[in-house]
Amino acid sequence: MINKAKDIFHEYASHYDCENGKIKLKIIHTMAVADVMEELTRLCQLPEKIRDLAGVCAVFHDIGRFEQVTQYDTFLDHLSRDHADLGCEVLVSEHFLEFLPEREQKQVLTAIRNHNKFQIEEGLDEETLLLCKLIRDADKCDIFRVFACEDMVDTMGETYEQVAEETVTDEVYDTIFRHETVLKTIRKTGLDIWIGFLAFFFDLYFDESIRILQKQKYYLQPFERITFTLPETRKKVQEIREEVENYIASRL
Repeated sequence: MINKAKDIFHEYASHYDCENGKIKLKIIHTMAVADVMEELTRLCQLPEKIRDLAGVCAVFHDIGRFEQVTQYDTFLDHLSRDHADLGCEVLVSEHFLEFLPEREQKQVLTAIRNHNKFQIEEGLDEETLLLCKLIRDADKCDIFRVFACEDMVDTMGETYEQVAEETVTDEVYDTIFRHETVLKTIRKTGLDIWIGFLAFFFDLYFDESIRILQKQKYYLQPFERITFTLPETRKKVQEIREEVENYIASRL
C-alpha cells in the first residue's frame, strides 16, 4: 500500500521543476515524514492496517505544495491557498487514492485536510481521529529537521543574519509559557516563527513523537548556530528554551 502511494507521488512530483529549491525540499520532506511515520507507528505498536493508512497519509500529506509553489512561489498559506485543502483537491481530481476502499479514501483525505489546521475538526470516528493525530505529529517531527537542515530562505524567507537582529514579540513569548501553540496571526518576526516551531512540542499527541525529537536534537540546532544581537532577545530565547526543555522532561 505504501509503496503504491510512493510510486504515485514520485510520478506526480516528476512533472515539476526539481531544480527549484522549494520543490526539492518538499520531495525530501515527504519521504522523511514517511520514515518518521513508520518509526512512530512502530513505537506506538499500532495494528498493521493503521500503520499502512498512516503511511499513505504521510506520502500524500503535502502534495498540494507542488501547485502552491508553482502558482504562488510561496509556502505561506495566507498568501496563496491552504495547502492541505489544495492537496485534497489534487488527490481527488487525479484519482490518486482509488487503490484504497472508499471508506479508507475518506479517512486519508480527512487526515490530510486536518494535518495543518490549528485544531482537528470535531465529530470524527476513533480510527480517523487517530490518523489525524499521527500525521500531525509525524509532520511536526520532520519540520524540525527542515528547520535545522534546509535553506532558511526557502523555508521561511529570511537569512540567519536577519533573524539575529530580531526579537520575540511579547504575545509569542507569553504563549510559550501557557504551553500553547503559536497562532500564525500573532507572529510578527522571523524569530517568532522559530519560536512557533518550538511550541509544536505542546501540540504533540504521542510521547513517542517527543522521544523521536529528543533523539534527533534538530529543534536545538538553529539556536546553537546563531548569536542574537539584542541582549533582551538572548534572555528571552534562553528562557523559552529552558521552558520547552522542562516541558519535554515533564512529558517523558
